[in-house]
Amino acid sequence: MKPASVINGEPASLEEILDARSLRADRQKELLKAGGSCLISFSMNIPGAIKQFPLAEAAFETGLSEIRALIPETSVLTFEESRKKTGNEAFFLLGSEPQAVKKAMSGLEESHPLGRLFDIDVLAGDGRPLSRTELGLPPRTCLVCGENAKVCARSQAHSMELVLWRTAQILNDYFRGLSADKTAACAVRALLYEVSSTPKPGLVDRNNSGSHKDMDFFTFLDSSAALIPWFRDFFCIGWDHGDEQTEALFSRLRLAGQKAEAAMFSATGGVNTHKGLIFSFALLCGALGKVCAGNLLAGTGLPADAAEVFDLCRRLGTCSLKDFEGTGKCATAGEACYTAYKIPGARGEAAAGFPSARKIGLPALKAHLSSGWPLNDAAVLSLLTLIAEVDDTNMIHRGGLSAAMDAKKEARRLLSEISLSDFKETMEQLDQDYIRRNLSPGGCADLLAVSLLLLFLEDAGLVSEIL
Repeated sequence: MKPASVINGEPASLEEILDARSLRADRQKELLKAGGSCLISFSMNIPGAIKQFPLAEAAFETGLSEIRALIPETSVLTFEESRKKTGNEAFFLLGSEPQAVKKAMSGLEESHPLGRLFDIDVLAGDGRPLSRTELGLPPRTCLVCGENAKVCARSQAHSMELVLWRTAQILNDYFRGLSADKTAACAVRALLYEVSSTPKPGLVDRNNSGSHKDMDFFTFLDSSAALIPWFRDFFCIGWDHGDEQTEALFSRLRLAGQKAEAAMFSATGGVNTHKGLIFSFALLCGALGKVCAGNLLAGTGLPADAAEVFDLCRRLGTCSLKDFEGTGKCATAGEACYTAYKIPGARGEAAAGFPSARKIGLPALKAHLSSGWPLNDAAVLSLLTLIAEVDDTNMIHRGGLSAAMDAKKEARRLLSEISLSDFKETMEQLDQDYIRRNLSPGGCADLLAVSLLLLFLEDAGLVSEIL
């Protein structure tokens, strides 16, 4: 999203703006006649003629929520709000001590990331506006340069274009940051839950390192912690560059993914713990960022439509299939499997919109949770379901195609027989069998992490229900 695209709506005329200001003053007087110790008058400080647009509306809602959090509900005698072309307004008639309220509201204006755009006046019971000066507080600062706002306004120190750009930037950065932080939290949570789910056959978990000699549980924790800022970055890339062609967006995400890989290797001492997941999460988080930005600009908000997110994942993932068009040299085990068996692995999964996670892993996870299985066990059974249905290139690379097919059959048999009472023993036996045969369903483990991410994104209200 470009900041200049944020402020987009129907302009109000100067006459309409002045009339609204006059009507607001009249309404303040009328409300104070009803009694009360003071009145909060809240509106948005949006420069220019366009006062009403989706991000201004969202910022106003944020301001209302923050004001309510600072004043006791029992002190509110009257609350009114209006929403119109000249901007939103809200009034709180309170039975609270005016100076304490003014101090709290000034603190909100100073401390909140959107505070410079909040216009919160506090009037005493006699209608007198309380000033910052009488409380010993500094004057409001210019949102462009940080100097005294009134001085800059009087001297027209900054062009309207610059002031509007800065306003849009404040709004964009705040709402992008909120969703990016939530997305990154869901992503790292998915990594932590995947490695913590125990016992998993042939994989690193809380019991052992599975078939892996170069990593353990703590290696995965180190890697997960190192990747947190990159998950946020993937989301922000989608948000900021959603107007670009799919190939250009993919290139940006791939470059960020390569930097994330470097962070992973630095944290793990050169061990590959999450390379495949970095690819998958880059596309998912980037696609979500683009869709969320579009929704916010359109005023539809969250959750993002899951079908739209996966459609973009398909288009981004298709860009990665060009990796198979090389000279025949295989840089990864996945490329080797594609050359030998035409199994596209993680790239093919992404290019199809992550069907194994959407249609196998996530439904299995939800089904076992709804049947009363603990989350740990539900995750392990979701993994077993994926092993039973997915052609795992890591299994093929380690044991050959025949061993991978046999593992799928064995997983199907176990799923038909396993119960809560014998779950732990059955899965620990399977783990030992995989370790003995040096098998590791790393591709399915990645799909379990994707399934967990989708579950957490749903729960966080970031995407609609995934059907």
